[in-house]
Amino acid sequence: MGLFDIFKPKKKQKKAACSICKSIMNQEDGFALSTAEVIASKRYWDHKMVEPDTLSYTTSHFKNQDQTATNMRKIIFEKTAEKEAIWMTCESCIEHFDVNLDETKELASQWWQLGPDFKWKKGAAKNQLSEEEFEEIKSYATMEAGSAYVKV
Repeated sequence: MGLFDIFKPKKKQKKAACSICKSIMNQEDGFALSTAEVIASKRYWDHKMVEPDTLSYTTSHFKNQDQTATNMRKIIFEKTAEKEAIWMTCESCIEHFDVNLDETKELASQWWQLGPDFKWKKGAAKNQLSEEEFEEIKSYATMEAGSAYVKV
């Protein structure tokens, strides 16, 4: 390293936010998931439906059988299932999913290299799952997720 090397601009390392918790990940960190893999996880829904933004709907759904709250939970599911982007997840959040960690780590590496050109399993979950599987997951997310965390 020469004397003038310290004045050369350093390459900026890419960063991305975890799609689940929004924590910042450095380049080459994280795991890549499809929308179908995300919505298929009951642990994800149990977590999602008791976050501060959704807890009131979950509480009203279970304690009061509030139809409006149930409809909001259904909308949350549908909006999530429609996402067409790759989900980049951090070390903490990957624990919500039953996936092959080596494969998802390799896919994340490809995502970091290719950026928006990375096309692996991009698309809404409905296009990647059978109708029966999709409806089963939808029912769980809408009617059951988070029940263990709400005292009735």
